Order: sequence, then structure tokens, then C-alpha cells
Amino acid sequence: MLTTPHHIPAATSTAALTFNWSGSIAVAIRDPDEQPQRLAEAIWAVNYKAKAALALVCLEWTLWRLAGHTDITDAVLRLEAAWAGTYDNLYIRSLDFDDVDDEAHVKGNPDGPRQSALMLLDRWHFAWDRSRCVMERVAIMSANLAQRVQPDSANFEPWLQRCLAALTAAYPCSPMFDRNAKSFDHSGEPAISRAWFDTLAVPPDAATERAAWDSFLRGLRPADNPYLRPADEMLAEGFTGTPYQAN
Repeated sequence: MLTTPHHIPAATSTAALTFNWSGSIAVAIRDPDEQPQRLAEAIWAVNYKAKAALALVCLEWTLWRLAGHTDITDAVLRLEAAWAGTYDNLYIRSLDFDDVDDEAHVKGNPDGPRQSALMLLDRWHFAWDRSRCVMERVAIMSANLAQRVQPDSANFEPWLQRCLAALTAAYPCSPMFDRNAKSFDHSGEPAISRAWFDTLAVPPDAATERAAWDSFLRGLRPADNPYLRPADEMLAEGFTGTPYQAN
């Protein structure tokens, strides 16, 4: 299962939950009209797969922030499958959001932002599975959520600014992307490894990225994660190559 990435300070998960939280905040987090314009414009500048990967890494920031206060095991398993899905969508068996509710929104209750993260992951999966352009909105909302819950000691904002600058340089938005369109063909864009967000290397090295993906995929255990599709099911669904290694 995923462990806390190097770019998130270890003490973040045990810092006191002093951020404001309520039902109205949770609603605003998922309202396209309530997103910070500066953040939105920065995310507009990166390509589709960068938006998708940024959404996941920001949802990780939120979940690891809460790890010392509530059980995030199931949420992390879903995120692990989502990361694999950015390499090939056939890795995702299901993310199963039937049990995700929107009921726990009071200050100091970590289950409120945890559930908000899962609801955004639900939107992410819908967009990713159908190559929908609303992925851009999901990335903006996910970054906004992460910003809201981090302690000052996490230095999330400086990291996010470095991350967005690196993504813009390494994975700029395609001139063919139309955020008002229904969908976008992102098949020509490279998948961005989870490990890249620890280094923010510009330009990204293709061999390093391939090795990072190979290490990540080989480390997955579909028998222990119900949201991952086992290798035989992947092959039956038409996967080409060898599952659970970089091809």
C-alpha cells in the first residue's frame, strides 16, 4: 500500500486540526465558481495527464494530513488504484463510491475533509474513465482542498508553487485542449509517475520515469487491494503486455 511520499513532512499527519471546516465549506470546495482564480489559472497551464496526476497528489496531501486523526486505509487503497490507472485505466477494477457520504462536516472532525477527498476522487474517476475535460476542475478543487487543511509547518503552498512551475515547464497544456469541450484525447501524453512529484525534475528523464513506473507497478498487490484489477482480469479485458510492470 502507498506510504507517505517524501515531499510531505512526516509531522503533518499529527498536527492539530485547527483549520475551519463546515458543511458550507465542503460545498464550496466542490463548487467551480468558488475556486481561487490564481490557482485555477496556474492549473489551466498544464496538460491533461498533469491535471489528473496533480489532483491525485493533492488528494494525497489531504489524506496524509488526516492520517494521525482518522483511518485513511481504504481511501489510500483507492488512491493507489487511481495512480495505477493513470498508467493504464485497466488497472482500476472499481473505486466503489457507494459508501461515500457527505455527513461529517464540523470543525475538528477529520472525517469531513476525508469524505470530501473521496467525493473528489469519485469525480476524478468519472472524468478519467471518460477522458472528460472536467478533470481540470477536479484538479483545481483537489488543490484547493489540500491548501485549506494543511498546517503552516507543512509548507504546502511553496511546494505547490514549485510543483505547478515544474508541471508547466515539463508538461504544458496542449493548444488542442478546450476546457469547454466534453472530452479530450490525452493518449499522446505521457503518464506522470507518483515519484516525479518528489523531485519535480525538469525536464523529466524518460528512463527515470520508466524505472519509477516499473517499481511502482511491481510493488502493487492486487490481492490486497480490491480496487485493483488482477492480472488475469486485465488480460481478459484486452490489456496488451505484461501486467504489473512497465511495458
